[in-house]
Amino acid sequence: MKKIVCLVVILAASAVIVLSFFQPWAEINTSVTGISKELVESADTKLKDAPIAGKFIKRLKTMTDFIGNIGNVELKSTVRGNNIPVLANNETSKVAMSVVQVLFKNNNAKNIGKKSYLVYLLPLCGILCAVLALLALKNRIFLIIMAIMSGIISIGGLYNLYTMNFTNPIVKITIKNGLWNTMYAFAFILLISVLWLASTEKKK
Repeated sequence: MKKIVCLVVILAASAVIVLSFFQPWAEINTSVTGISKELVESADTKLKDAPIAGKFIKRLKTMTDFIGNIGNVELKSTVRGNNIPVLANNETSKVAMSVVQVLFKNNNAKNIGKKSYLVYLLPLCGILCAVLALLALKNRIFLIIMAIMSGIISIGGLYNLYTMNFTNPIVKITIKNGLWNTMYAFAFILLISVLWLASTEKKK
């Protein structure tokens, strides 16, 4: 009976992982004023020796102050797990690139596009956990495999999410429920796998 309960729970967690892949994983918040200030600082640093730089910077500062006076405009962008590879490879979404950097603990944008395809492994591993749980009814070796796989994903993923620095004066990145649910579902599968293994050891 305990096996059936564990199996049902793992199947439910696997379903959460697959469904979460199509939910928002991250959101990026920025503002028109923030972008304008960044442009002013960049222009002031890189174009200060150019003849027309002074006028350009002055007008940009005027526009920034004007926007700030009438009310700042916030810009939001959301990315779902299934959209990350497409957006990252087209380099059209900073939030998609940021999520891949978080997952792989890499601040270098090089090869991020190729690495982004690895996110497809998360729902596939979720499905694999369901298959392994079914096979574990016959052989406990599949429980061990499932525990190791879910442990590597959940511990590594949660560590990256909790230790990644999202501080940026211009852009604020917020990890959404889709990615959190994915990692916690794998952690839950790890927990149930260990409990299942412990129950089989007691019977021996």
